[in-house]
Amino acid sequence: MSAKLVDDFFTAMVSGDLDSIESMFHDDVSMIDHGNGMTSDGVEANMNDVRNWKNTFSDMNISAVRHIESGNTVVTEMRMQGTNTGEMEMPDGSKLPATGKKVDFQGVQVVEFKDGKMYKGSQYYNPMVMMEQLGLMPS
Repeated sequence: MSAKLVDDFFTAMVSGDLDSIESMFHDDVSMIDHGNGMTSDGVEANMNDVRNWKNTFSDMNISAVRHIESGNTVVTEMRMQGTNTGEMEMPDGSKLPATGKKVDFQGVQVVEFKDGKMYKGSQYYNPMVMMEQLGLMPS
């Protein structure tokens, strides 16, 4: 059941359906992005993170490679592809200009659900792979 909610979240991210995404977050949602070291607490902070990713990679495609579900927790191996079409907001608030380059990388997302909504979660990926593909650091 919860794996389908993760797939629905990815589908909404790809299509840019912000209303659907917002409805998937529990009021007390907290997500940690271990790729950039940021924690987003609450619906609005998480929506800002979603908007930043979608602005940065407007043609993004996120797909689940596989899910492992246990109780109310889903672990998803995922793949993200997209073209850097917008500024990328960094953890310190600075912004990197769009490069027009494509990225293709994998990561893992762990999400705990409460009341049928995303409640606590963590994302793990190697940001150096993405930055290298964007030409922002040497390969």
